[in-house]
Amino acid sequence: MRIVSQGVRLNVAEVGDLQAAFDQLPEQGGVLHFPAGIYEIDRTVHINLREGQHLQLCGDGRGTVLRYTATDGSPMLDLCGVVGSWWPDLKITVRDLTFKGNHDCGDALLLRYPNDALIDACSFLHFGDTAIRITPQATNVTVRDCWMRDCQRALHADNLHHLTLHGMQTRSQNGGQIQREHVYIGRHCREVRIVNNHFAYGHAEGIILDGTAQHVVANNTIEGFPIGIRAVDCRDIAITSNYLHCDTGILMQEHNSGFAIANNICTDNDQGALVFRDTGGAGGHTITGNIIRQSVYETGQQGIDLGDAGPCVVTGNVFEDLTVEAAITGSKETGHVLAENLNLDMRELASQAMAPGDLPPPPAPDAPWFPLYEHLRDIPADTNRCIIALGQIRRLLGDVAEAANTQPGWWRNDPDQPQAAAWLAAGWLVTLAYRIEGRAVLARQ
Repeated sequence: MRIVSQGVRLNVAEVGDLQAAFDQLPEQGGVLHFPAGIYEIDRTVHINLREGQHLQLCGDGRGTVLRYTATDGSPMLDLCGVVGSWWPDLKITVRDLTFKGNHDCGDALLLRYPNDALIDACSFLHFGDTAIRITPQATNVTVRDCWMRDCQRALHADNLHHLTLHGMQTRSQNGGQIQREHVYIGRHCREVRIVNNHFAYGHAEGIILDGTAQHVVANNTIEGFPIGIRAVDCRDIAITSNYLHCDTGILMQEHNSGFAIANNICTDNDQGALVFRDTGGAGGHTITGNIIRQSVYETGQQGIDLGDAGPCVVTGNVFEDLTVEAAITGSKETGHVLAENLNLDMRELASQAMAPGDLPPPPAPDAPWFPLYEHLRDIPADTNRCIIALGQIRRLLGDVAEAANTQPGWWRNDPDQPQAAAWLAAGWLVTLAYRIEGRAVLARQ
């Protein structure tokens, strides 16, 4: 091996000041290392990179904490590339750092005019604005395996080409601030990949796509939001293989065109799995292979509302246990292709699966299964669907219910089984039983 040259590596703790460490970097850039410890920063730290200058900020993971104490809405780190330039010769890496702010400060990390930037394995906590803001004329940015909690936003990007978000974990915090959307992809963004992330429990949208194009949103878990994905005036976007457990799964507004919405699981969307609003007749979407179902929660489930959308192809979707009469609603004069969609009623399927014959009699009052029968018998007659937890089953039945959590066959509507005879005699059928969630769903016969 022949060592041609060696780069500069500065220990920020030894320099004693982050701004001074930035200022000491030579023309070609270098590495700033933060050894494990807590570093308190009270004002914005700036660096203006030059063409050909490379920068790496690295720490020792959760052991390196950069604590921001400013309360004037200012950003913590302002990393600026070559102003006004597309595709400059830059490399920016930020990795293995914990950023800790407060509800009155601004962004954690502001990237302006970046190129070839990687934000990797960082944590962002409690920032009063956005964990990572990328703007403008940004190119080739990857954010991966980062953890954002109780930040006003996780990520905001606009005027950007080529962004990858991968492996992010975002969520609100009990007693924390009321958040805006977790991810905002703004106008003039192109070729964004939002894949394999977990966005959880926010107060607004999980993702906003605002006037943008040519993206893939795939393989994400998006749960606990009023709206999972909101797309406004966008085109050429694939939304596929996501898990959307939100009040509204996907909301399409204004002139969206050319969406492929496929193979998503939409569950417990009491305001609609896929909803079109104020589209002005825009359409040209394919909506296929999605599973839209009410699960083991009592939130309700609506289907697809095409609203005033233009022609769409809606095929091969599965609807299960909807709490509305029609699985697909909307204008019928716009030329939609609706074919081979399946609308299932799990109560009917459970009833058909039962062996023919008379229902069993109620168990005797001294029988071990009588408390289950009594509990279900006393549910008000206008209730057609109920959830029962396995813990509740154990409280009602004691040790005889231990098999409910270990034997799948325990939940069959088989009148020859004493526990099934109890719920059947009370007028109920088991339609779903999930040991992993500790709940079963029963429907009135």
